[in-house]
Amino acid sequence: MERVLNKGNRIMEQLTQKIKKLTPINSSEAIQLITSMIDTQSMFIPLHEDTLLNALSIQGEYLALKLKYEEFDNELKYETLKYKISQSLSVIVSYEEDGKSFSKIEKFVNYIHKFSDSKQNSIFGIKKVDKLSEFPITILFSGILPINQLRMNVGKKIYELIHSDDEYFKPKFQAFRDQLSQEIGIPILPLFPLLDENLKDMEVTLIDLFDGRLISRFETILEVDNNLIDIYLNKLIYIYKRLASKKCYNSL
Repeated sequence: MERVLNKGNRIMEQLTQKIKKLTPINSSEAIQLITSMIDTQSMFIPLHEDTLLNALSIQGEYLALKLKYEEFDNELKYETLKYKISQSLSVIVSYEEDGKSFSKIEKFVNYIHKFSDSKQNSIFGIKKVDKLSEFPITILFSGILPINQLRMNVGKKIYELIHSDDEYFKPKFQAFRDQLSQEIGIPILPLFPLLDENLKDMEVTLIDLFDGRLISRFETILEVDNNLIDIYLNKLIYIYKRLASKKCYNSL
């Protein structure tokens, strides 16, 4: 037992030092927030120190958020978490359960799973409490790489096409990401295209979420059918390869 405790203390110290290194400003707040996700004594489904340490050891930035269960309805409307998930190689969530919150937890778990990719690590823990705190959900997003911090806006006809046949397009896009990830050596996560009615029907734009700059704008005048997507995917391969070759991405 003593050996186990010593190991846990050692990993906790490593976790604390990792947070300090990643968060030189307000590190004490970050340490308190992230380590509060660990409470093995009262957890129905525990999260451990090494799980959080491994998540923060993935190359890239991290983001930690605290939420209320009532914010789920806002998420369905604004989809803030959906796009955070699409940027993160690891998503770890700690939930509080007071005997009345299981259905709310289930909604969040299913929602996060719905938008998670096979290249991502998605783990959750549940902490048993007598009374919920002000923010009973803590989420740690990590492995946030610049090349996955993109937003794709599409015109109406392209948007309608890619949502017209999930059985065809979902595996096609998965195969595309797998191929691209292998070619550039960086895990590429899903983009969830947004309908932009200000664009032409066949137009696509890529925006850098970090600084809001336009990375690329392209369109085609060809007939709308499933094969048309190959033209757009080939353009995306070229763009991603150029991004990956830039110095800011070579360091990943």
